[in-house]
Amino acid sequence: MGFALAKPIIHAPMLAAILLASCAPHLPTPNLTYPATAYLPTATTAATMTTPVPTAWWMDFNNPQLNALVTTGLSANPTLAEANANLLAARQNAIANTGAYLPQIGLNPGQPNISRTAEPGGPNGFPPYTIYALGGTISYDPGLFGAAKYTFQNGAALTDYQEAELEAARDTLEGNIVSAAITLAGDNAQIAATFSILAAEQKLLTLLQGELSDGAIPALTVLQQRATILATQTTLPALQTQADQQQDRLALLTAQLPADFQPPAITLDALNPSTPIPILLPSSYLENRPDLRAARAQIAAQNAALGLAIAHLYPDLQLSANGGWVATSLSPLFAPDTAFWSLAANLLAPLYQGGQLHARKRQAQAQLAASLAAYHGAVLTAFGEAADALYAVQNDQTALASAQDASNIADQAYNLASQQFSLGAVDYTTVLTAQATAAQQTLTLVQTKTTLLLDIARLQAAMAS
Repeated sequence: MGFALAKPIIHAPMLAAILLASCAPHLPTPNLTYPATAYLPTATTAATMTTPVPTAWWMDFNNPQLNALVTTGLSANPTLAEANANLLAARQNAIANTGAYLPQIGLNPGQPNISRTAEPGGPNGFPPYTIYALGGTISYDPGLFGAAKYTFQNGAALTDYQEAELEAARDTLEGNIVSAAITLAGDNAQIAATFSILAAEQKLLTLLQGELSDGAIPALTVLQQRATILATQTTLPALQTQADQQQDRLALLTAQLPADFQPPAITLDALNPSTPIPILLPSSYLENRPDLRAARAQIAAQNAALGLAIAHLYPDLQLSANGGWVATSLSPLFAPDTAFWSLAANLLAPLYQGGQLHARKRQAQAQLAASLAAYHGAVLTAFGEAADALYAVQNDQTALASAQDASNIADQAYNLASQQFSLGAVDYTTVLTAQATAAQQTLTLVQTKTTLLLDIARLQAAMAS
């Protein structure tokens, strides 16, 4: 039993709608330019750094143990695993949203198997019969007026955003590991210097106690020295707490339990940056910062969302085709004369939606404006961070030079006092006092060097490309 083919009828409005499928309202590209040429306007262009900071900037400290810590953190930290999962979800969401504008093919919707329908007897005594049918459908939404285009752009932009967020998470982790390692090395160096100060102060106390026994000095001098020792001892618990906290921080950053973590013995003297510190950095060095890339991706996503909101103000077209085979028995089911097909189109033009569509357009415009403002704020923050880091490093270098000079002079004074004591020119109290002063200057030097290394790491992390 055969059935006639259904002849599709395509009207002129339908044909016009199909031709409009590739049309999209023009949206101006958001202006992302920012007038800036340098971070430090007082510097000269002759001092501009000529090579960018490498991505693996921490390797500039030339310390294998530090490199191993960062490598462990990048491979095991759960924050990065979360960011990776968010990126995968964004990619799959973009694929799913874009797939809605591709042809949709289904076999026997609602009935996955060959249907069998028993019909009552027909006219003129026609006996009851059974109809067997196997059919499918194809539907297609061309995404009129840029709906498909802007959906694709939105998904791509959100994927770019998650990629930038993953990179930002990496950068943050790298910076935190390096910062914790430097701080731990500095805390340990301060603890060692404090013990040296205590040793010198204790020697002086022993000498003073002997002079007190001989009646050469008053008891007040001994009491003052004891107070000095106690004041020095008071600083040790805080330093040890800081060191323990940085050790625990390193454990967590490298995805280890604090009780199981064995910190590497990284010393300040083993951290030696080899890249010259710049005086001026051109603004182009900020182009690849992940936070700015994320902000630009947000602008692209919001711009696409605006385009989609505008597209929804225009007619939407749904195309569909149905086809298959139908017969009164299974054997001729797939014969050519049992085939049937039909085409249909549904054009929906919004006339009045209670103001929803225009409100969503204005909402998208406001969100785009907000993302642009957020980007400008992120640029200012990035410039501020770079400027702060540059100024800090330059000032730290000046402070380190002064601290080094003070330490050298204190060492010279101690050596001179020792020589004069051997000649009988000064008493041993003078020697011990000079020794304690030299130890104190060493502590200051340790603190200054730690600050410089931390600011160098902060600058390199901010400028890594």
